[in-house]
Amino acid sequence: MDSVGSTNTEAKSLFAQGETEGLIVIARTQTAGRGRKDRPWLSPIGGLYFSIVLSPRLGAENAPLLGLLGACAVARSLKALGIKNVGLKWPNDVLIGQSKIAGILSEAVFTGDETAGAVIGIGVNQNCPISDMPPGLQWPTTSVVDEIGKETSVEALLCSIVNEIDSFLQVVEHESSFASVLDEWRDASSTLGVRVRVYEDGKTTEGVAKDIDTDGTLIVETEEGLVNVLLGDVSHLKTEE
Repeated sequence: MDSVGSTNTEAKSLFAQGETEGLIVIARTQTAGRGRKDRPWLSPIGGLYFSIVLSPRLGAENAPLLGLLGACAVARSLKALGIKNVGLKWPNDVLIGQSKIAGILSEAVFTGDETAGAVIGIGVNQNCPISDMPPGLQWPTTSVVDEIGKETSVEALLCSIVNEIDSFLQVVEHESSFASVLDEWRDASSTLGVRVRVYEDGKTTEGVAKDIDTDGTLIVETEEGLVNVLLGDVSHLKTEE
């Protein structure tokens, strides 16, 4: 599509109309791009913005892990472009150093009361220099063109990410486990081992991010003991304070 409010919203609508796994909605720009908690995601022309519909693997309860799988796929594809220092910030950001280059928005889709799959929305700052972005961005930000100094094919990056997603899904199905995905996420993580502050539903948890559990929750070691964080906004205190 040339322009759409949100590729995730469009993909969920098409799913409700009968589309199935493998549907990809891609747009040159979004007028109402969304991140987590409905935060706006700027979508200038030149970026890669798409959503893919995936069926649950190994039970509907594992659908949230597809978001981490998507982040790993993006990290692989960015590394293949020659970008260094790619890191994954829990739960859904892809960073270069401490600057955000991509975000993933994973949303469940339902048939009746049953989780029927997930829509994985991926936004990559690709051929949109940060110098062209409006001032006052909430987070430090970078782009592919800023990192490697030249424009790259949006279509090629889309295909690369989708192929990596497919590769991960084949491993999950072959091993009947998300263990390999979680291991790759851990290896690329910029969150684990760092002192963090997590804001979740008005509650603040502070401690050291130790690991992610088999369900993708973040395990934080606090003064009171280990705490599993299901959702929330994470600040890396090691680098921010």
